Amino acid sequence: MHKDFYASGFLYHPRTQQILLQQENTAELEPTWSLFGGDSVGSETSEEAFRRIIKSALKLDLKLNAIAQIYNYFHEEKHKDSFVHYAKVRKMEKFVNGKFTYAWFTFKEIQKLRIPNSVKQDIIVGQRVIDSAVRRSLGQQTID
Repeated sequence: MHKDFYASGFLYHPRTQQILLQQENTAELEPTWSLFGGDSVGSETSEEAFRRIIKSALKLDLKLNAIAQIYNYFHEEKHKDSFVHYAKVRKMEKFVNGKFTYAWFTFKEIQKLRIPNSVKQDIIVGQRVIDSAVRRSLGQQTID
């Protein structure tokens, strides 16, 4: 039996250390920025679900080896497991979609954005995972 879950995350451009977020174009005076996310389908893995979500939203076909899981937890509001990811990309593309606005931000800029606390937490943990991976690749000590 397959267990339903929620997959979410962001794109990460290593050279500029920026992430891509989305904002729904609504009539709200102060819309919030969010991660890309959605429910699992069939027996896909969390990485496959995130890949499908990105392809649907941005028409971008990510390679599975470009996707890294940040962490997972039980999402109280959704009543299901939630898996958070990031995917490294080589180019900072501009994406257009009438329903959403997309923008690249540094981790420092994220602190000034209107973002739900749970999303901000996912981004902070994501930054720590990315920083740790960079230190590990440079042969520096990390906390595992």
